[in-house]
Amino acid sequence: MKLNRPRGTRDFTPAETEKRRYIENRMRGTAEHWGYEEVKTPTFEHTELFTIKSGEAILDELYTFKDKGGRDIALRPELTAPVLRMYVNEMSVAPKPIRLYYFENCFRYERPQKGRFREFWQFGVELIGSDSAQAEAEAIALAAAMVSDTGIEADLHIGHLGVVRGLLLDMDTLMQAEAMRLMDKKDVDGLRMLLSDHPDLRERLPALLDADIDEARSITDDAQPLEELQATLALLDHY
Repeated sequence: MKLNRPRGTRDFTPAETEKRRYIENRMRGTAEHWGYEEVKTPTFEHTELFTIKSGEAILDELYTFKDKGGRDIALRPELTAPVLRMYVNEMSVAPKPIRLYYFENCFRYERPQKGRFREFWQFGVELIGSDSAQAEAEAIALAAAMVSDTGIEADLHIGHLGVVRGLLLDMDTLMQAEAMRLMDKKDVDGLRMLLSDHPDLRERLPALLDADIDEARSITDDAQPLEELQATLALLDHY
């Protein structure tokens, strides 16, 4: 009997692993040069950790199970929530600011497609205890430096979740979470279907995906997140 790998996963040959290790080491080196320290968290967490942040809608994307003690457990779908949980549990009294980075595998039960897998790797940083605009500017500049240091040419698109959240205030929590998920995936068709009963948002929300600040001002009446984004962009000039 031939056994194949599970759908949505990948094998890496020695040649592929060597290339991945090169990129990984360059990214680690850049993060550490900027003063970030590596952390690791468990591959699985209590399911509640992820539903608190993203709502019950995320359950369809989680690999969940009950352990032998009857506790609801989930394989991590991302790393921000576990790292912040670790900070609260282990590092809350440490001197600020705290600079952390991580590079681990994550799991989401999604329909496999080009560029999306059910097991994937996430590299991220967390800057805790610093002014919001300054922290965001540093994280963005670090991301740009990482991409550059690996020899990849790329365009950097910068957004602000507050702009999107401001348009979703009249929706219930579950619909807001689903809209944010679809925005993250840039799923325009899914957004328009979700917003079929909200004609005022059906075109405005997808238009934000590729909008610059001036275009965003014409889409939303909430000026504060755009001002915050403008402040972050101004700080980027110092990097």
